[in-house]
Amino acid sequence: MYKKITLVLFSILTCSLTFSQINLGLKVGVTESFLQDKVGSSSQNYNFRTGYQIGAFAEIPLNRNISLHPSLQLTQKGFKKVEGTNGTAFYWNRNFWTSYLELPLDVVYNFQLNQNAKIQVGTGPVFGIGLFGKNKTIITGSDSAGQVHTEYWEGNDAFDKRFDLGWDFLLNFKCHRVSISVNYNHGLFNLLTDGDHTAKNRSFALTLGYLLKNK
Repeated sequence: MYKKITLVLFSILTCSLTFSQINLGLKVGVTESFLQDKVGSSSQNYNFRTGYQIGAFAEIPLNRNISLHPSLQLTQKGFKKVEGTNGTAFYWNRNFWTSYLELPLDVVYNFQLNQNAKIQVGTGPVFGIGLFGKNKTIITGSDSAGQVHTEYWEGNDAFDKRFDLGWDFLLNFKCHRVSISVNYNHGLFNLLTDGDHTAKNRSFALTLGYLLKNK
């Protein structure tokens, strides 16, 4: 009986100590993203689109030098693509953006610079679910009679598949409670249902973070 009580108390104490070591923070930043598009053996990368990222994160120490950095963040992605010249017989302009709720799970190695500053390098999976977005396209072309026509299309149906899976690479500088992070998220999941046509997210993020406790 005493052994069971001791074991329960030890488990509670261990969980309390682990929880007390968790450091929570908030972050905000900008993203630069594009889409890698491939049809058969032909592939192309669309132009970067600037977006935002906002969320919360945690630092969970696993040992002296290694920690787990999960985040819950809203990330804007997308791309831009312009071909031809506006006002001519050929012009194609597409502006595509999506917003994802993401859960990165980075395992981080800490390089201590001094008592208050460190550099953190990490990597891990990123799970995402598409929430909302917009697809805006302008196409100008000429018909067989040489007449120029312009079509405008805009819609909120920006997802073929909403689930996304990627791999994150993290470089972070932390001093006291403030951190500056650079992330690269390499999408692994095909966002399209067409088996011959694949499209995968690629995105960079620069964020400023603030920790609630100075550790």
